[in-house]
Amino acid sequence: MAAVSRRSSALRQRHIGVTESGHWRTSGDFSPIYAIHNHPPGGALAQMQMNMNRSWTLAVIVLLATACGGTPTGSITTPSASPEPIATPSAAPTPVAGACNPCLALVTLRGSTAVVVRDITDIAHPKTIGSYAADSGPTFISATEVSYVTGVKEQTNGSVAGSLYRAPLAGSPKTLVTDHGGAGAWSPDGSAVLYMTLSSTDSYTATGTVHQLSGGHDQVLGSMPPGGGGDCQSIATCEIPNFLDFRLMYSPDGTHISLVTTGFGSSSFRVWASDGTVLTRNDDKGTTMSTWSGSTLYFRDSQGVQTWHDGMSSPFLPGVIWIRPQGSAAGGQIVYTVRDSSGWGHIRLVDTATRKVRELTSARTDAVFLTSRYIWYRGERACTPAEQCGSHPATHPENGKTYIYDLQDGSETESIITGVADVWPHAA
Repeated sequence: MAAVSRRSSALRQRHIGVTESGHWRTSGDFSPIYAIHNHPPGGALAQMQMNMNRSWTLAVIVLLATACGGTPTGSITTPSASPEPIATPSAAPTPVAGACNPCLALVTLRGSTAVVVRDITDIAHPKTIGSYAADSGPTFISATEVSYVTGVKEQTNGSVAGSLYRAPLAGSPKTLVTDHGGAGAWSPDGSAVLYMTLSSTDSYTATGTVHQLSGGHDQVLGSMPPGGGGDCQSIATCEIPNFLDFRLMYSPDGTHISLVTTGFGSSSFRVWASDGTVLTRNDDKGTTMSTWSGSTLYFRDSQGVQTWHDGMSSPFLPGVIWIRPQGSAAGGQIVYTVRDSSGWGHIRLVDTATRKVRELTSARTDAVFLTSRYIWYRGERACTPAEQCGSHPATHPENGKTYIYDLQDGSETESIITGVADVWPHAA
């Protein structure tokens, strides 16, 4: 499970990375995407480091995010390789539409762990216009408001929850939305919010309950099975960042709600109408890595990338193992990462109308649309002998740098942004 956010993130999303010292950490996320057993979160933007033999559990993060010995056991299966050719990155420009004003991003900047609102309308002259003391889940409600979670703890009934607030961009005054929920995913008009609660503090067995709060009415939409746990003993065999994901989102028009998640032995695929009517429910497909673009939900299963539209699923990119996809605010495009047989990340962009795929760059990961023109991502580096990655590692360590890619001219520039929690406007 990753960030409980409309963007997904994910948050954000955001995978487990490897530090220069060879330890796993949450890479720039605003909360741990994967809760660490017996190692509680250290703060909203803590760069948590731990030994390779730490156990990873999939539960507490539904409250926190907007977010290897053998491969963890479970029902998830993935295609053996992406059939897409790994093309040489091209500098050919991509048409860009839908300029935003304002263009905003919730980020962390180099040298600081503070969550700030960055106005990037003029990306050559960005400015910070607000900051937050969030434990997790910072996300935009609108161009003038944000929400975030503080104080995640065990409740008197044994469940786990935090306090969800909304606030203007400047940060105050803040208003309590609910004191028994996790990070919120807001409807496009800001009138309703989705959040989750956990049945207990047991990260391996806790079940999750999905709520929709609107006009003072708290509606339970459904539940999801426990996520379980697993661990990583080496980079060479750790597949966790490539499949573990949690996304609870509204569709861009606010008419649908989706929950797509895969844990260590369970998956959940739910689509509701905004009034709470269940439209699709399936826990057997091994679904993960979802995003909305237009009125269509895109997700990954064992056959590749699929679409859900008006109750029907169909193939979109057969055999493709995409990671952390995100739709453009202009609509019609999705950016994502794929990995080659040597574990290197490749950033790709797909046109949802034509299914034409373009590779932007390689040795990069965790791509996020900052605006419909600019894409942010992290750099990767080769393994050192001490890291024992093997000849075909599942992932590569990060190189400590981040970059911004200009879709208009094909250029790449190093960035001072170290983590992206959310952007405004959201995907269309």
